[in-house]
Amino acid sequence: MDIFKVAVSSLIIASTSAFAGGNFHMGAKVAGTYNMFWNTDITIDAGTLGISSEQFEDQFDGASVKINGLDDAGGLGVDFGLTFMLSLSNSIALAPELLFSYRNRTADITAVAATNSRDNSVYTDDNVSYTFYYNNENSNNNMFTMNDVELTQWYLEIPVLLRFTTGAGVYLGAGPVFSLNLDTDGKASIFKRDIDDYTTTLVIGLAADVGYSLKIAGSQQLDFGLRFQMGLTNIVSDDISVPEIAENYSIDGTKIANPKDLIISLGVGYWFL
Repeated sequence: MDIFKVAVSSLIIASTSAFAGGNFHMGAKVAGTYNMFWNTDITIDAGTLGISSEQFEDQFDGASVKINGLDDAGGLGVDFGLTFMLSLSNSIALAPELLFSYRNRTADITAVAATNSRDNSVYTDDNVSYTFYYNNENSNNNMFTMNDVELTQWYLEIPVLLRFTTGAGVYLGAGPVFSLNLDTDGKASIFKRDIDDYTTTLVIGLAADVGYSLKIAGSQQLDFGLRFQMGLTNIVSDDISVPEIAENYSIDGTKIANPKDLIISLGVGYWFL
């Protein structure tokens, strides 16, 4: 949270001083987004659950579970908020933004046995019982399938882009994006729950822009832009509480899954100052 306070405070101070010199511009933006994941391989075995590998392999013959479907996850969203621009020269500017971002992704999740193992096995470790329903990886029967699994998230985003604009109005931009997770919900056919505790609070990524600026009158202009945004940090928390299994029991979520954001957006901005 502190990084956002510093970023916003710095933005206000820089904007105030820049406005006095006539180098500051302010506007509003809205963009439609298509949201996906990258780095979606998930295989669960004894190590990822923190269970003794030797005991696990003796009970299940080295079984592991592979989760499929996240690579096909996708959905529409929207970004909206304020844009700022601090001119550094005639063609180069610093262009931070303060955006609210709604992201939605749906997928069909399937679990299959990554190795041969027994069916309907029960394993007990530290007085906690785990039941596994494995099938041979060559079987047509999956362990389970959940259709229309949906992940919805709200973020407060601060992209800080360095922007280069040509004399013809075409612009290019690139820079880091800092995203604060405001709310995360998960929904499937059998449940709906708030899963903020399963996701990270701060996500850091990179963004690249290409677009066109159309001057209207004075300092007013319209921007039409295409943005590619890629997350660099994991959205899954490294400490996930699992009260359904045992009181105060937790697992390292980053050992199980490391999905990262991949977002394409098409937007329009209006510079009114």
